[in-house]
Amino acid sequence: MKVIIAIPARYFSKRFPGKLLALIKGKTMIERVYEKAKNTEVYLKSKYETEVIIATDDERIKRICEKLGANVVMTPSDLPSGTDRIYYVLKDEYCDYILNLQGDEPLIYEKDLQRLIEESIENGYLCSTLIYKSTENIEDLNTVKVVIDKDRKALYFSRASIPFGRDCSPPFYYKHIGVYMYRKDILKKFVELKESYLEKVEKLEQLRLIENGIPVYCVFAERDTISVDKKEDIEKVEKVLENFEK
Repeated sequence: MKVIIAIPARYFSKRFPGKLLALIKGKTMIERVYEKAKNTEVYLKSKYETEVIIATDDERIKRICEKLGANVVMTPSDLPSGTDRIYYVLKDEYCDYILNLQGDEPLIYEKDLQRLIEESIENGYLCSTLIYKSTENIEDLNTVKVVIDKDRKALYFSRASIPFGRDCSPPFYYKHIGVYMYRKDILKKFVELKESYLEKVEKLEQLRLIENGIPVYCVFAERDTISVDKKEDIEKVEKVLENFEK
């Protein structure tokens, strides 16, 4: 059984260009994410064959990653998403599963990645992702919410506040953490499918899977994360890191 942990690392971002090269307490963001991936690889090496690959469209990111000793592959800059970027790199690589780890998740917890990989393989999930039980930021449109069934299969993802409490607010909701575990053939099918209606409306690519009848199972994360979308998020991440260091 082979698992590839793939990190899509695009340079351009509308709200924060070059964010993967931004320094977080002395290390670039891409370095911190790469370290998380390598630590996960160490956890899993006794069970599965694993590999970490970075897919980027930018020479500056490539140079930084090469200095880290990373396996980094260049991709075209006009690919529509990080998912397309990793498939471009891995379509001819042998593997059973691919973990799509976003390059802007410097606080992702290695044990949560380990749990996601292990549960997905043990249960034969076609696709799976992480969720975190939360009570904060439910109104934030950048915080993606998910509702699940009794088997932890995702019913819907939304930027809106779901579930909506008609008479009173729900005591908690499930926050989506944008890390995906794909069986390789499902990743191939995903990139070959057309952008779906709900995906266009919500601007959430995982809805393409649900609309096409491909189940997305949810694995509970032990720790929350902060995805870096804008410069102000760097300070939030550094505060969290300071608390861990105390």
